[in-house]
Amino acid sequence: MSVSLQTIPFNGPCASMPIMNSTYWQPECGAAWQIEIQNPLTNTANNASIYDIDLFDNSALTIKALHKLSRKVICYFSAGTYENWRSDASSFQKSDYAKAVGGWPGEFWLNTSSPNVRTIMSKRLDLAASKGCDGVDPDNIDGYDNDTGLDLDQDAAVDYLQFLAREAHARKISIGLKNGGAIVPRVVDIVQWDVNEQCSQYKECNLFTPFIKAGKPVFHIEYKKTASMCKNAGFSTIYKNLNLGDAAKYC
Repeated sequence: MSVSLQTIPFNGPCASMPIMNSTYWQPECGAAWQIEIQNPLTNTANNASIYDIDLFDNSALTIKALHKLSRKVICYFSAGTYENWRSDASSFQKSDYAKAVGGWPGEFWLNTSSPNVRTIMSKRLDLAASKGCDGVDPDNIDGYDNDTGLDLDQDAAVDYLQFLAREAHARKISIGLKNGGAIVPRVVDIVQWDVNEQCSQYKECNLFTPFIKAGKPVFHIEYKKTASMCKNAGFSTIYKNLNLGDAAKYC
């Protein structure tokens, strides 16, 4: 395996093309992408056609500049955790969140069935629409797979993602699944892509192939080089540091 900086990948054809919807954007399977959520975006030298950037840390002017470069923009936010540094943190109630997220100070698992949490997420989608985001990347919907201190199961995750998809699509915004391999068969038809972290490292990339079969992209990140990371046909694979800064390498 070799990895070279700024070589844009295409790891093989997709099995089919999805039904296009004129209301919101559907990226092509195999599309090249860049993700930078550590800091506000300043470097647009990466010629990937899709940028995944932080919703709060980037302005409408940044998104407009990317559009002028013919890039589509996915806006990242955490839909499943409370982050005490976000500008809307005071809108959450103490009852909305429970255990801390291990390794991430100031971050706590959310009760995704809370009406208040859902109201806040709807407002975040309003913000995404006002800034011109083409899509959103709602992180941490997989509470069922973590020690949250809450009664979050796969049914709750599917229900929450259905809610987020309805709200995003109503604003003419696309939406993806973040990780969530266990619920892929139940949601592949309602979202436009998956953003996956480390499926090669954990030997679970097969869980995400339903997206490829549906003609939808899997935006795939690895933080540790593995012999198989470049062998997932159709995946849009990128090699990054865990902090998801600017540096990027491709297969």
